[in-house]
Amino acid sequence: MRGAGLGLLAVLAAWLPAAADARGPRTNSDEYKKSWGLEAIGARAAYEAGFTGKGVTVAIVDCGVARAQREVLRNVSRRSTDVVPDRRLPISDPHGAYTAAPLAAALNGRGMVGVAYNATVLAVRADVEGGLFGRCAFKPSDLARGLDYAASQGARVVVLPLQHGKPLGDPFEAALKRTVDAGVVVVIAAGNRNGPDPSWPAMYAVDPRFSGAIVVAGATGYYGELTSWSNRAGQVKPWYVAAPGEWVLTDCKAKCALVSGTSFSTSYVAGGLALMMEAWPQLSGREVAARLLATARDAGDAGVDDVYGRGVLNLGGAFAAAE
Repeated sequence: MRGAGLGLLAVLAAWLPAAADARGPRTNSDEYKKSWGLEAIGARAAYEAGFTGKGVTVAIVDCGVARAQREVLRNVSRRSTDVVPDRRLPISDPHGAYTAAPLAAALNGRGMVGVAYNATVLAVRADVEGGLFGRCAFKPSDLARGLDYAASQGARVVVLPLQHGKPLGDPFEAALKRTVDAGVVVVIAAGNRNGPDPSWPAMYAVDPRFSGAIVVAGATGYYGELTSWSNRAGQVKPWYVAAPGEWVLTDCKAKCALVSGTSFSTSYVAGGLALMMEAWPQLSGREVAARLLATARDAGDAGVDDVYGRGVLNLGGAFAAAE
């Protein structure tokens, strides 16, 4: 199975500094403007209420974040791990680093900023040694170990930014069940194949064993419409929400990269969950996920539909509903 990012599409403008604000990102700053997805999902409502994701651990089960920008690495937990023993080859695919940045790049007045810029990232590397033509690829058994490790380390959200054509088997399903039983919300990419239903493992959202604990992320573009290549909600529509996934800024070093894929939509959904979990620590993972889904902005056909599912991620609505 492969990571669910379409990959590097272009190189954007130079990394331009702007003064950081301790009260949250300034909406007129270069850092905030480059991170256009923040405004698209209404994250400003969380920042104005004083929430940044602090104290919430989000695990990314992917191909590692060692190549990430410094603003990401400063939020990476020392308990991050590699579940593949005796690995010899370094990370070649930056998919994990690209996924981490829109989620949790720190606010520092430079480059871009993540949705939950004070959250803790638990990086769980689980890709196959050597990958597939240099790209991230995964074994279900390694993903299962990654899930178990994330739950054991107190992650409240686990991100699976990957896609596959069929179910992942009993050991993976058993690990997924242990993970959701521990109170973790699992955010899974819908896939990039323009299918009427999400790919696996996102399709596990319909399984009663995991009901309410999986959120499936589809991809919207800059103008808020579902992309032509994102898998639709289909059978998982009660648990599907769309979020920015096309032309997403990431990996701001000397320059920034521009990427597309439902992997990067998981970054926004997971970041939104982290902000909400900080705001309402008394709520269970399933309760937070339900609130995020219930407050999505309706799109497409009225109500929950086969294309947009619950709609488009709307943190403004989530925080307004709790006032």
